[in-house]
Amino acid sequence: MEEIKIWNRVIGWGIAQNSDLPTNPKNWSHKNFLSLKTTALYKIIYLISDIFRCLMTLTNNVQPYQQILEKNLWDNITKDFMSADRQNSEPIINGAHAAEIASWVDKKVYTYIHMSLNYFFEELEMVYKDSFWRLCAKQTHLVVIIKVKGTDEILGGYNPIGWDKPVKKDFCKRCKDSFIFH
Repeated sequence: MEEIKIWNRVIGWGIAQNSDLPTNPKNWSHKNFLSLKTTALYKIIYLISDIFRCLMTLTNNVQPYQQILEKNLWDNITKDFMSADRQNSEPIINGAHAAEIASWVDKKVYTYIHMSLNYFFEELEMVYKDSFWRLCAKQTHLVVIIKVKGTDEILGGYNPIGWDKPVKKDFCKRCKDSFIFH
């Protein structure tokens, strides 16, 4: 089933659970959106991995319910659509990849079925050679994923203690919880 059909059914189900909601979401109060959000929708919405593929889908189906999404998620979704050079690009990883990486971070012996709500993956584009340090310096619990240009190869790693730009040549930090993958 297409993701947008799943989205529409999930929203429809949530609305059906809250019979006191006005018919038109444009007339909803913040409390109405909160009711919809707390009807377990916040757990279901994150299962739909590729729902935000086209701008029409976003504006017609998702935007009226933007208040049930976390602000940083909504901001990142709209930022992606504002960037013309990214509109036709595919994400580096999908929801299943994110769930698997989250399982590794949590040291689970099984792979999560869906991404844990404790994690937020944000795709950042590095344009200049210092972009990594500008975007990642002092960030802790950071997963870095890189797609090798011109290939399907993906490389990455997890660092729970954060990144500092080295001040001397042999500077390094050690952590038993870090890992790399390809």
